[in-house]
Amino acid sequence: MSWSDSSIIGKPHRLLLSAMVAGLFARTWVILHAPGHAFAVDQLVDTLAWNLATLHQFTLDGVNPAAHVGPLYPLVLAVFYTFVGHRPEWVPTLHVLFDLGTAWCMYRVATALWSSWIGAWTAVLVFLYPAYWTYDPRIRSEALLTLLMSVWLWATVVWGQRPSSRRCAFVGFAAGLTILCKPVVLVLALLLTGLLWIDRDRLSEKIGYAILYGATCAVLVLPWSLRNYYVFHHVIPVSAGIGAGLWMGSDPISRGSWPMPPDQEQAIWESAGITPLPYAHAMYDVQTDRLLREKGLSRIAADPIRYVGLTFTRVWDFWIGNSFYLVNEKELTGGLRADAAERGWAVTIYGLLKRLLLVPSFIVLAICSAWVHRKRWRDLLPLYLFPIGLTAGYIPFTVEAGRYALPVLPCLMMLSVALVAHCQTVRSLHLQGQAFPQTRTL
Repeated sequence: MSWSDSSIIGKPHRLLLSAMVAGLFARTWVILHAPGHAFAVDQLVDTLAWNLATLHQFTLDGVNPAAHVGPLYPLVLAVFYTFVGHRPEWVPTLHVLFDLGTAWCMYRVATALWSSWIGAWTAVLVFLYPAYWTYDPRIRSEALLTLLMSVWLWATVVWGQRPSSRRCAFVGFAAGLTILCKPVVLVLALLLTGLLWIDRDRLSEKIGYAILYGATCAVLVLPWSLRNYYVFHHVIPVSAGIGAGLWMGSDPISRGSWPMPPDQEQAIWESAGITPLPYAHAMYDVQTDRLLREKGLSRIAADPIRYVGLTFTRVWDFWIGNSFYLVNEKELTGGLRADAAERGWAVTIYGLLKRLLLVPSFIVLAICSAWVHRKRWRDLLPLYLFPIGLTAGYIPFTVEAGRYALPVLPCLMMLSVALVAHCQTVRSLHLQGQAFPQTRTL
């Protein structure tokens, strides 16, 4: 029995359709019944988007220009608000569309690398994974970022299989849009330039693709960078925030890892000398960010060995999550009980399983899959570079959290599905060999 024969659905598209129906039902239930969230980042993006739609300015207070976040997600929301009015409660419908686009892109990527069945199962796993649809009630950029990363990955895989100038330009276009959504992917954009030098015979071809890729990306990013320099008289490629990441990331107590107790976060900003904060996310003001960058670099230079150790622990927190929802200072399961009291035992148990089982399993399976498919390492290289690049971008330069791994978690899911499919195929061949043993001819 093969991988596809083992399915009760019969065809990949039927499997996809069934998963889409189940996923849409789950998202609808969450949107209608989940309690509302009012995080500071949600209010920040919502304010930027509404002011952009009404005042046509990228500002928080209607007077002073802002550079707190990348401009793409507020721009998308501004266009949405222009048509429907200021209705933040309708924003989850956009996130559902983003999730559908992500699932479709991952289906196309896996189909291009393996088969339509692996593509279908990958898309099912991505669309039904709870972490994606439980974030839908929130006004955040992770849903859009996940879609853009998936488009970027798809473009990179297609270009790698059949290189052409048009496909290379589309890779640069996808990279530029993703950078405008989250500037931390600049590290990934630079890392992907290494793909331009693999399996290219002529040096002129390599140089041409590199120039085309960089120029297409720069056409999208540079206008916003010039706007920031003209307004703030500082080099800010996309948004401020590096300083906050360096200061928090070098803090030995919190490790710069969200979430954390409010009093601990307050103590971090007090030690930097920037309290009281006039409003949420004031630490991302350009001048404040420059101050935090200088202080953070000074603390790192004073004890670089400790910062290296903190970086390794932040990699763990980036993928697995910190212990905020599990333990606290008073008792071993205090964080778990507090989380259950706030969000319910169902969410708490899922969060525990995600940290202890789901994500670690994806990581282990993805590593095993990379080894099994090591002969195809050139074709599969984007699936390795995207998680590595996003991790390398977030860890040093921003205050990371477990949700920030969501944009590249589909890469691990795809590798995991490919490994299971490989094992299923090997098992089927082994069973067929036992059922029909070769006979010796006399």
